[in-house]
Amino acid sequence: MALHRQTVVIFSQQGSLKLFVDRQIIMHIRIVTLFTVFIFIISLLAGCTSSRSANTQFRTNFNFSQVDSYRFYDRNSDFSDFQNINDTTRNSIELAIEQVLDKNGFVYQLGGEADIIVTYHLIKNGKEVKKYNKGIGYCSYCLRGGEAQINKKPFKIIPGALILDIINPQTESSVWRSVYDLKIKVDRDNSQEVQSKIYEAIDMMMKKFPYTQNPKETKLVASR
Repeated sequence: MALHRQTVVIFSQQGSLKLFVDRQIIMHIRIVTLFTVFIFIISLLAGCTSSRSANTQFRTNFNFSQVDSYRFYDRNSDFSDFQNINDTTRNSIELAIEQVLDKNGFVYQLGGEADIIVTYHLIKNGKEVKKYNKGIGYCSYCLRGGEAQINKKPFKIIPGALILDIINPQTESSVWRSVYDLKIKVDRDNSQEVQSKIYEAIDMMMKKFPYTQNPKETKLVASR
């Protein structure tokens, strides 16, 4: 009888030990699985962030801290010949530019003199980009500051990407440029989604602008 009890106790202990080991294995598998999923999500987010970063370059000898006001080229000016954008898209882009620049403390100058002229272009192909560059006096070598020059990476001609330029009215040439891929899905995005993507792009671009007049976000990028 005593031997039977000892046997039962041993089997009971072995069963408990096996159950304990099984639970530890399951717990370990869950931890490894969760950690793997976590690493995958972080890597995915990091990839998305880097691919959606605005690429910029600017003239290091231009005094961006003196910029208070801006304007656009008139729709009937020769500048319109350098673009192939319909009025609806123009309105969407210019509205987003006004909203973002207003947020950063810059004043839209309707007519008259302004410190800078803001221009933009939607990339379709390399030929149109060359025509646009010539029209705004763009010189890649002259823009020595910014990530594009530091990383020595030329701007990619990505169809659907937005180019934003800041023009010095005195020289009629670009002193700052940023490029951002809008990733607009023509067959899926409605007008509100398109406007949101344009605003997001310009907001990301202007975060790389060397100076802002908004006292809450005042910054001055050191010349490189």
